[in-house]
Amino acid sequence: MGEIREQKKISVGLWVFLLVIFSFLVISWRYSPTEHFFDEEGVYELETVWHGERQSESVDSLPAVFAHDENGTATVYTTIDEKWMEQGNTLCFRASQEAVRVWIDGSLVLEQGNLDIGIFGQAPSSGWVMFRLPADSGGKELRIELSSPYENYQGLLHKVYIGTKAALLFAVLHTYGLGFAVACLLITISVVLFLFYLLFFVRKIPGSQFLLLAVFGMLAGIWMLGESHMLQFFTGKLAAWYNMTMIVIHLMPLPLLGIMEKLPDYSYGRICRGGRYFLMGYLIMLIGLQVSGIWDFMQMLNISLMILLLICVGNLFLIYWEFFHNHNKKILPMVVAITIFSVFACMELTHGLINIHRALGSYLQVGVLAFYVVLCVFSIRTTFDLYVQGLQSEYYKKLSYVDQMTGCMNRRAFTEREDSWVPGGNDVLLMIDLNDLKQINDVMGHHVGDVYIKKCSDAILDIFGKLGDCYRMGGDEFLFWGTGVPEEKLEKLEEELRSRVQEACKDISPVCGVASGHAAATPEDRSVEEILKRADEKMYENKRYVKM
Repeated sequence: MGEIREQKKISVGLWVFLLVIFSFLVISWRYSPTEHFFDEEGVYELETVWHGERQSESVDSLPAVFAHDENGTATVYTTIDEKWMEQGNTLCFRASQEAVRVWIDGSLVLEQGNLDIGIFGQAPSSGWVMFRLPADSGGKELRIELSSPYENYQGLLHKVYIGTKAALLFAVLHTYGLGFAVACLLITISVVLFLFYLLFFVRKIPGSQFLLLAVFGMLAGIWMLGESHMLQFFTGKLAAWYNMTMIVIHLMPLPLLGIMEKLPDYSYGRICRGGRYFLMGYLIMLIGLQVSGIWDFMQMLNISLMILLLICVGNLFLIYWEFFHNHNKKILPMVVAITIFSVFACMELTHGLINIHRALGSYLQVGVLAFYVVLCVFSIRTTFDLYVQGLQSEYYKKLSYVDQMTGCMNRRAFTEREDSWVPGGNDVLLMIDLNDLKQINDVMGHHVGDVYIKKCSDAILDIFGKLGDCYRMGGDEFLFWGTGVPEEKLEKLEEELRSRVQEACKDISPVCGVASGHAAATPEDRSVEEILKRADEKMYENKRYVKM
């Protein structure tokens, strides 16, 4: 009861501490001085009328889909207004799976994306298109050619913005920087979790739930990086990042299914294992189709989204069935986490199927973060509980090998070492016996006998403890088991032990003392018992000599 009260005191104190910190932050936010921001230059949506070469109607609002030829290429054009230059000198829009070419009065000013088929399929651009207008652009024709091998993206032109290049970059950072920062934070946390597990828990915690959580966070962070629209500012390898993002989307469910498979008393672990094998096989097939040029990731995207959607819905059903029908209350934290994640994932995947032009990620990013936080709290708590249990188990195991009175190892510890002994070593055994312990117990009482035993054991541990293991074999018998101790040194230590015991116990009785005998292992020995027998014989010779 006392321990429970102490834990409650610690818990209440922790919550009070956190409440004070939270209150301070809220008050600081509420009553902080006037806010200061960097001066922002304006970024404007380009207001103009767009014409398509293959359609008669003009378009004055974007995004819009323009008519395209049989190769999936659409050409749109407009006239650069003289007033544009007052708003800025740089145009910016986002291409979605499109190769882009831009002309001003017939002069090519930008080319981005490549439709040549390579080992990883075609590489259209899914990135920002940003180009500076020449100073004399007013009144000239701006022509944009959009080419995409994918039907859902053919002729698609997103909103076009104008401003200075610095203003456009700042606007992109302001809009998507938080997602990029969260992705980096998620990866950092996952790396810390992985290193923490590797350095501290890998040999002390059963199972791999903590490791699977770190892997899931790493994959989710990489996916969020790919969907952050910010990688283009750090690397031009958009095609490589696109392929990595598509692979990571299919890998993300694998550690999640692994975590579910290892839930306590979970009835559907085999289904989770089967789902993992299916996803791995499907991903290998996708990579094979991509490399061979038969189909690429984008052409299989709808099928992939349907499979991932079915996995989310199926896992949600299994978790709820296990919790409510099978009454497995141990999985409550996972029920909360998987519900949050599955709801957001279903919203994301459903919206992605309905509106393929929308950038993937907004719903799912929120779901991943919420899921990861809940699961981290659950897994870290569970892991630390297991870690503490492991420490306690290790402590009690060591305790079971120690003689509580003397601090020496007990007979059980000796038996385990004896069972694992291998012939051919340079082991040395020293038997030690306390003289006349029974007489002291009978005449002076067992409490005096206990003092006698304790003083002798202290001397044994002090002299021999650094050279090997000291065991209490019985009431008055002790054993030192060392390795590679020279016989001359052992004889000197035996003499030191006898002198130390006589000096320490002189106030108890003049008969106090110890007899000892040692024996070293030989190549002919096939058991510890043979060595022990020789040491025992020498000890009794010494005892007879002492009593003469």
